[in-house]
Amino acid sequence: MLVPAGDPTLMPYIKLAAGEFMKAHPGVQITVEPVPFGQMVHTALTALQNKNPDPALIIFYPSQASTLAPYLMDLRPYFNSGLFNRSDIPMSAMVSVVIISKNGTITKIFGVPFQMVFGYVLVYRKSIFNNATLQAEFKQEYGFDLNPLTWSSWDQLIDAAEFLQSQHVAKYALLFPDGLQQAIFNGFITVFYTYALNDSCVGIPADVAKGAVPTQGYWAYFRYTPSGAVNITVGCPSFVQALRTYKRLVQFQPPIDVQAMEYDQLRDLFLTGDYAMVAAWTSFIPIYNNASVSKVAGDIAIAPLPGGRYPYGTGLAPTFIGINPYAKNPQLAAEFIAFLISPQMYKLGAEKVGFVPATISGIEVAAQTPSMGWLQPFAPLLKAGANVTDLQRLTLVNRVTNFFTDMRPYFINQVANYLRGQQDAETTQMNIYKTWLNIMKIS
Repeated sequence: MLVPAGDPTLMPYIKLAAGEFMKAHPGVQITVEPVPFGQMVHTALTALQNKNPDPALIIFYPSQASTLAPYLMDLRPYFNSGLFNRSDIPMSAMVSVVIISKNGTITKIFGVPFQMVFGYVLVYRKSIFNNATLQAEFKQEYGFDLNPLTWSSWDQLIDAAEFLQSQHVAKYALLFPDGLQQAIFNGFITVFYTYALNDSCVGIPADVAKGAVPTQGYWAYFRYTPSGAVNITVGCPSFVQALRTYKRLVQFQPPIDVQAMEYDQLRDLFLTGDYAMVAAWTSFIPIYNNASVSKVAGDIAIAPLPGGRYPYGTGLAPTFIGINPYAKNPQLAAEFIAFLISPQMYKLGAEKVGFVPATISGIEVAAQTPSMGWLQPFAPLLKAGANVTDLQRLTLVNRVTNFFTDMRPYFINQVANYLRGQQDAETTQMNIYKTWLNIMKIS
């Protein structure tokens, strides 16, 4: 089984589930192969394209889904047979692994969401934000509360960061993703989506815009034209707005050529106590609260981005598992997935390693675990996205086969040049728009 390294709870959960499954199935051997994020797609594609039987199971993320889609097994038979409980998995968690034809028919499901990460969320230090003197001074100066749960815009988050930086309450006010491998790609879509909601050029579907689907996602970059062609929304006005705001959000940390903030930095640097706030994945919360390694343990609170009154920058970021069609025993692989997403395994994972499930029943079980109480406000988000209508729009990106391999690196390079001050927002927008149109490959 191919498993990405780095997530504080993913590998422990996989090892826990593998051990329990092997106990229940004498003679079955599960080998876990950790792979760094940067090598995941290459490693998986090499095996799949060469029709190797191993790894039988491949774990992947939304940004990698469209590249792996043509090669992974179609899992519809396992959903149709009831081995995987489709009603327990919200469609908003499935959109990255569903292929839909132009007439609206589902033609392939190539992954199962088994870990739910909410992100990015704003994790902040209670000892700083609950300081009555700071609260009063901030309210007098800015006219709103120093409380992320009441904020409704990126501007309010930036105002708060500027205030905290001026007060020297921590070395840095805000840690925001801008890493050159992937984090620029993830961090920017968080901002873009909140502006795209009010941009008719992007045309976010009505039920999504109302919050029915708490998923800002890469799908927002693509839409069908009336003739059925694929258009790119990078050329829309909200893209430039988001670029300018994104640059303001990363101003409170070292420049990217000094220290780019990738996944590992977001996970590890906040532990030092040098930052007042961080835009983080919820999978980091167990390590932030681990007193043996973290100086902020017990001192954190969580809010959606950009704030509690406008939470649309925080979405669902599931982790998926797919089956190699050349595996020696695909049925056994499918049975392991069913075990992985069972309520009893999820309960064990929440209790032992702080793992967050991707199913509705799993989230409910995990939220009852004392150390996972922070999860309770997020459970309604998952249920809210159980049904969506415009699946063609939300799954269009899955047909862009070189989205991860070609389009993503170019995007990151251009936005990095903008953050360095080497080009303006409009140039960055047009470079990405023209190049994406030129290189995009649609299946």
